[in-house]
Amino acid sequence: MSTDRFGIEMTNAEIEAFLAERGHGVLSFGGAAPYGIPLSFGYDDPQNRCIFQLFSGSESKKRSSLAATDAVSLVAYEWAGVDDWRSVVVDGQLGVTDPGMPEAQAVSEIFAEHGSVVGTEVFNRPLEELESEWYELDIERMSGYESPIPGYRSG
Repeated sequence: MSTDRFGIEMTNAEIEAFLAERGHGVLSFGGAAPYGIPLSFGYDDPQNRCIFQLFSGSESKKRSSLAATDAVSLVAYEWAGVDDWRSVVVDGQLGVTDPGMPEAQAVSEIFAEHGSVVGTEVFNRPLEELESEWYELDIERMSGYESPIPGYRSG
């Protein structure tokens, strides 16, 4: 664990615990036109991956971003004040989970246990018009920092 002017570096165990409790963040796709979306996720510690259920319409920017690259970054953070914050960045490859696989039930259970509930009214269209697919982010790198006052948590 190291300290610099930006905060205290979190250990892998602290990062994993934070991902398991957080349940939401921003997923960003690279490329010529970078694109980020807020979403819910479930962290699967034994498999070192994050699980997402993504909804999209036929002409969505999300769908075209998924087709362009599978390299993504996930940012999860908590900010309660200048002296009370944590931030984790996860990089890796995003892949669709085959719904026919025996693991499909486990994937939805991981998401249900750790993901934050989000309403679908943000899509401005009936849920029946959206496609839903399960994705997993295989983590290649993760890093995290927290406020420079060790052990400080506001509640």
